[in-house]
Amino acid sequence: MRIDIGDGFELVGVESAEELLLAPPCSRDDADHATCTWWEDADKGSKAARVDARTATPTQRASAPAGGKAALAAFLGAEVNEAPAFNPFAPKEPTREEALRNAAAAPGQPTKLRLLTRQLPISGPMGWILLTKGEPVAYCQAGPLSAFPRAQRLRDRYPDLPSTPPPAVVTCISVIPAARGGALGGALVEGVLTRLSAAGFAAAEAYPEEPATAAALDADATSSATQRFWERLNFSVAATGPDGRWPVMRRVLD
Repeated sequence: MRIDIGDGFELVGVESAEELLLAPPCSRDDADHATCTWWEDADKGSKAARVDARTATPTQRASAPAGGKAALAAFLGAEVNEAPAFNPFAPKEPTREEALRNAAAAPGQPTKLRLLTRQLPISGPMGWILLTKGEPVAYCQAGPLSAFPRAQRLRDRYPDLPSTPPPAVVTCISVIPAARGGALGGALVEGVLTRLSAAGFAAAEAYPEEPATAAALDADATSSATQRFWERLNFSVAATGPDGRWPVMRRVLD
């Protein structure tokens, strides 16, 4: 999914292995989105436990999706000839989003892609990339609370937080070193929040880790950003851990 937002900027919602390849590395060169994956996968969530799209072989990236001819056609953007007669007992054709999710779950596709597309028919892509004149400069991950088991566990530690309506959560944000200081991370998050609002979410939350020392931490130097970063985007502190390091930032969406 590609959305032209003007002035040479483009939002890419990750729906295929080819789009996943566009994702820039995390802020730390050695992280490679491992921290982002930690939120999604309650049991694994590490580089060693997943197949990275950057290292997947051409065969892995081009594996035929599950779901039959209709899913393959949707995955490739091709047309499918309709059956000559209506059959009320025939299986219902998958929607575009269902077909893409099925394609991402096929054997040989990157594990990361499966994680990012499993909520696709409900709330859209969970991985978003900001392109500047065709070059990827920032990455953001967001989706329903139910898609991030560890976010739910963290949230359970704050009984005073509102439980309804369930919020969307933004688990990570990263900007390439050369593009920092230009507010691109904030621009990407704003675009993602607009999409989440359109999908029906009434609020969004983020879970930054504040530095353990008094020294200020650059907002782009951690994959979950910092409290300052979220405050600039009109998030406010909804709850704070006992040591002040794990604030829950919340924003009501329009």
